[in-house]
Order: sequence, then structure tokens, then C-alpha cells
Amino acid sequence: MRKSKTYEITKRAALSAIAVLTIFTGIAMADDIKLDMEGTTATVPKGNTVTRRIFGIPKIGGTIKLRYKWHAVNIIPNTFNPLKVVLKHGTTTLNTKNACYSTHSNKTPKCDLTLNISQAEAEKSGNWTLEITNNSADEVIAFNIEKGSDINPMVPNFRSTYTPNCPNTVNLDMEGVDATITKGGSVERRIFGIGNAPGTMVLKMKWHAVNIIPNTFNRLNIDVFDTKGNRISTLSGSFFSLHSNQTPKYDRTFQITEANLGGNQPWKIKVTNNTGFEVISFNIEKGGDINPMVPSFRSTYKAKCP
Repeated sequence: MRKSKTYEITKRAALSAIAVLTIFTGIAMADDIKLDMEGTTATVPKGNTVTRRIFGIPKIGGTIKLRYKWHAVNIIPNTFNPLKVVLKHGTTTLNTKNACYSTHSNKTPKCDLTLNISQAEAEKSGNWTLEITNNSADEVIAFNIEKGSDINPMVPNFRSTYTPNCPNTVNLDMEGVDATITKGGSVERRIFGIGNAPGTMVLKMKWHAVNIIPNTFNRLNIDVFDTKGNRISTLSGSFFSLHSNQTPKYDRTFQITEANLGGNQPWKIKVTNNTGFEVISFNIEKGGDINPMVPSFRSTYKAKCP
């Protein structure tokens, strides 16, 4: 009985450990984006170079893991020939593998690649491409970055992936110092810090009225414009300062989508003062405001991790 009980305890412990490992493995794999190569498998004649785009890499820094397979057209079975594989982003060459072999070959070095991509590189424009050059004596067929439909049993099941870094929250900055808005006037200010990826933007704003009556809060009309110059209607309207005792206060959350990105204009706000008093100390953060009524706050942006 003692042996049986010990066995059952050990068994349960092992099953629990497996379950935990499975959960954590699932979490790790959930962030991996499967990459696709343009078109079907590629054929690369000897002495030629073929270019193929890679799809699936977001504008978020991370780690790219590329594996390649191909077959040589040769009457001798299991002939493995080397290729030159170049990874580019736009016109920038990020990696070059010379005379490397398919992931399923019995020769080294393999062309497999693991490369860290910085946030700056991820945000650059341009296609992600592979340039495959065949300087061997045989034509190459079935080149791909995953096994796909290849029925050759020698090729293991694999795929190429991109693991994005889950980005930190970024504090936003408004152009210049605190803004002054005359009565009946308006100002425009650029907003810095919003990345080129979909994400969540939280905008908060404060200001003071120039008035002899203490605690006078005046209402401003505030518009927000994206990179294409489009007004974000859900963030437009007439609001009160974050520290006021009236509503609606300007504390808004906006989900940035691809539709808001890709333009050549900066994110900006336009503030119009239609009240009877001048406004001072307008900002999207408390900053150096010494007024104790204004809570400490920042406006922020956080890119989504696909």
C-alpha cells in the first residue's frame, strides 16, 4: 500500500508539473506570429537570384526566427546544395548567409537565422524581403520559410516566426511649453511619443482660467488629429480641465488603429477658447504646475503586442 500511495503522489506531482509547463509554453507560443512568404514555394535556377517578400512582421521590435528548406534537382538522391540568403528591410541589409544549407540537410552551416529587431528598425518603412542566390551546379526547387505542403519525410515540421516585444507604456510630450490661449483664440500643438503601431492612447489635459473669481473653470473645445490629418471625432468636443469640479473632464482613452497610421503628418491637438477668459498653463501633463489642485498625471501611449 505504501508503494502504491507513493506512486500515486509522484504521478500526481508529475502530471501537475506537466500541466504547468504546458500552460507556460502556451503563453510563450501565443506571442509568436507565423510569417508567410510571398507566393508559393520558390524555384531558383542555378546562377540566379530570386526575391520574395515576407509578411507578418509588425511595427514593433522583437525577434525574427527564420528557417529555410529547399531541394536540389539532381539525379543523385539526397544532394544538398548551398545558397546565399540575404534578409532586407527596405534597402537595408540586416543579415547575409553565404553558402549555407537547408534546415533538413546533413551539412552545415544551416541558413537558420535568429535576429533581434530594434523598435527603430521595426518602425521603418519598406518591405521585408529575402534575396535567394543559387551559385551551385543544380537548380533549387520548393524553397520556403516553412514546411508547408512539402511531403518529403526528411523535412521536419517547422515554421518561421516573429516574437514581438510587449512594449512599455510611453509618456507623451506636447510641443513647446505650457500653452496660453487668448479668449476667442486657438492654438495647435504637436504630440510626440505615439509610435507607428496600433495601440492605446490616453490623453489628459489641464489648464487655468485667468479670472479674479477663484476656482473658475472654463470649457475648451479640443480636437485631436491623426497622422493623416483626420479629426478623431470620438475625442472631439468641449471639455473641462482635468482638475476642475465640472464634467466632462478631458480624460479620454482612444484605440489607435491602422486607419490612423501611415500618414506623413504628426499627431496634433487643436484647442479653441470660446469663453470670456484667457487660458494659461494648458498641457497634457502636470509638468511644472505648482497648483496643488492639479493632480500629478501624464498622457500615455502603449502599443499593442499582436
